[in-house]
Amino acid sequence: MNRWVKRILIGLGVVAGVLLIALGALVGYGEAAFGRTYERDLYPIEADTSPEGVARGEYLVKHVVACSGCHAERLGGPLTGRVEEVAIGPMRMTLVFPNLTPDEETGLGSWSDAEIARAIREGLDREGRELYIMPSQQLRVLSDADVAAIVGYLRTLEPVRNPLPPLSANALAKPMLAMHLMVPGAVSEPITEAQVAPEPGTVEYGEYLVWLGLCRDCHGQTLQGNKLPTPDALYAPNLTSSGNPGGWTEEQFIQTLRFGRTPEGRLLDPEQMHWPLYGQMSDDDLGAILQYLQSLPAE
Repeated sequence: MNRWVKRILIGLGVVAGVLLIALGALVGYGEAAFGRTYERDLYPIEADTSPEGVARGEYLVKHVVACSGCHAERLGGPLTGRVEEVAIGPMRMTLVFPNLTPDEETGLGSWSDAEIARAIREGLDREGRELYIMPSQQLRVLSDADVAAIVGYLRTLEPVRNPLPPLSANALAKPMLAMHLMVPGAVSEPITEAQVAPEPGTVEYGEYLVWLGLCRDCHGQTLQGNKLPTPDALYAPNLTSSGNPGGWTEEQFIQTLRFGRTPEGRLLDPEQMHWPLYGQMSDDDLGAILQYLQSLPAE
């Protein structure tokens, strides 16, 4: 055999060996890191079950954070949880969006107020395991009063028994999740001191609502637009002062969110942009959001 052919074959063998070792290390890391627990103290939160607290929590859950976008079988539906099977090439995952009703066995009925608040703001379950697809990096800004109101509202829901499987992934998907290569990490910094919301009606309050509305999940970290990881590569438009909202009036912005049609005539897909939920925010809150978006400089 030609010595150059031998060298090529030896080289390919070395490369294949290195790749197998790397793959084995990756799989081993995924097995070790997936489902690991974090040791941290619970920040004390007590559910606000006053009429005002429950009303505030319902408003946030339904129309600002829009929890039904993940935790319900349909947009605006009951928060009984659901399962989604995901396949990306050889990677397979069973994503589970938990039951948020106060059912003792399959929901949040046996969780403490502080445990629910930690899951929302810090991305950890009762045992301290990462809730891989929980957007806690954004929800961490929730004030103590607002997270207490959300917990108070969830306590008032009708308990629904809905057994769901645990989140799971195959050997190739586990390291991708554990290293946060597929979705952003859920675990945020520990809450160790009181969180207070900005004054309503201000630009800062508009920013607060944008974080809670998870706008950056689709529109990018700078809100300057982002191509979505969908089969048809949809594009979430630029929301800053250089995008279309930069030239809209407050009335036009509110009407867009209320009825799902931009001033330019573009129809918003309710499955992609949850305008039927966000559009139920108050005029003052939508106005504050527009103030914030129009304050963002064009780059």
